[in-house]
Amino acid sequence: MVKVIVLFRGLGQRALYDEQFNQFLIMAEDLPGLQRKSVNTIFGGPGGPAPFQASVELFFADRPALEGALTSPEGIKAGAFLLEFAGSDALVMFAEVLEAVYHQGAD
Repeated sequence: MVKVIVLFRGLGQRALYDEQFNQFLIMAEDLPGLQRKSVNTIFGGPGGPAPFQASVELFFADRPALEGALTSPEGIKAGAFLLEFAGSDALVMFAEVLEAVYHQGAD
């Protein structure tokens, strides 16, 4: 599994930004091959305030699925919209995912 990670600086500084952030989330749901979406509100880190206010993670089966989504008409539209409203306030990264689930307190 792979994912796109988008980190946002300056989220919530103005109402229009919030509206456009929500519009981006809706657009992301139209990406072909999207398996899961995670939206996180960042409230801090070990040293206090964090440099980012939110993150969005978009999960795909593999790299070809990710590349297909990003180069699809929906992906191009969402990417252009992200650049238009967030610009350098958004940091985009791609990652391979390894997850483990632990059950605490199971008998």
